[in-house]
Amino acid sequence: MIFFSKIKPLWRPWALMVALGTLSGLGNSLQAQTTADFPNKPVRIVVPFAPGGPTDLMARAISKSMGTTMAQPIIVDNKPGGGGVIGFTELARQPADGHTLMFPSILAVTNPALMPNYPFDIARDFSAVTVVGFIPHALVVRPNFPAKNLAELVAMAKAKPNDIAYGSSGNGTSAHLAGAMFASRADIRVTHVPYRGAAPALQDLLGGQIQYMFLDMSSALSLIQTGKLRALAVAPARRFQGLPDVPTLAEQGYPGFDIRAWYGLLVRSGTPQATIDRLHAEVKTALDSREVRELFRAQGIEPGGMPPAEFQQLIRSDLAQWKRTIDQLGIKLE
Repeated sequence: MIFFSKIKPLWRPWALMVALGTLSGLGNSLQAQTTADFPNKPVRIVVPFAPGGPTDLMARAISKSMGTTMAQPIIVDNKPGGGGVIGFTELARQPADGHTLMFPSILAVTNPALMPNYPFDIARDFSAVTVVGFIPHALVVRPNFPAKNLAELVAMAKAKPNDIAYGSSGNGTSAHLAGAMFASRADIRVTHVPYRGAAPALQDLLGGQIQYMFLDMSSALSLIQTGKLRALAVAPARRFQGLPDVPTLAEQGYPGFDIRAWYGLLVRSGTPQATIDRLHAEVKTALDSREVRELFRAQGIEPGGMPPAEFQQLIRSDLAQWKRTIDQLGIKLE
């Protein structure tokens, strides 16, 4: 008869624990080495817009500082088109190692709500690094426009339904959605005219082809300050520091109206958290520099810098919020 209790086990419990600890430590060591090596080649920031816009400006502003502190070239790569899909596709095909970042606008959360077959789940397929900047919008008219304030604009629109037109920089943009929300809240029937960017919309606004628009501060601030445009309201919850005398929409009878566009950096899902944290720290250093802050202030941009987890939560909440808003307003791509 064999007594199993007398057979000596090949592994003692303490030996197994030591072995498992060694393997775990080896894995942590390998990950630490990978993170310590980052970056080991040039870092690329994919901008899903043409050169010259606010996203491009912000990307190039921070890339200068990041290139110095990270000791690697930071390349800004413009890949416009497809509502950001072209840029996201480029990021999705790259390794999840932090060497390629995407710099979308708030379109990253509005377009999935507008496009039923949008090919990416933004919150699942990508990881947040940080918001680089917030850009508030102002409701602007040409200097000689008859309405002197927001109440008079609403009265004009109610007196002549569908005769008043507002422009935007494109379908699904924050300017478009702000205009749609305002029309709904004010109970006015107006015509939306989408353009391919803010510049042609602004040209038609000054020419009288459209009557008003929500224009981002990076385009509007200097024109308002020099009298080439007149601001009737600003869209965020608080007054904009650069235009302290312009009241918010909330102050003028539309409580809870709070729209400002964010622009942030994303990496592929699966990128090591330590790499994401390093990228966040580098961007925050750039945003804290005097040179970048002065440039942003002159362009009407509020610097960001929020931690990755906070930005990830903002993306999730905005995805849900804009889906509800777009469904409620019945907004469709035109």
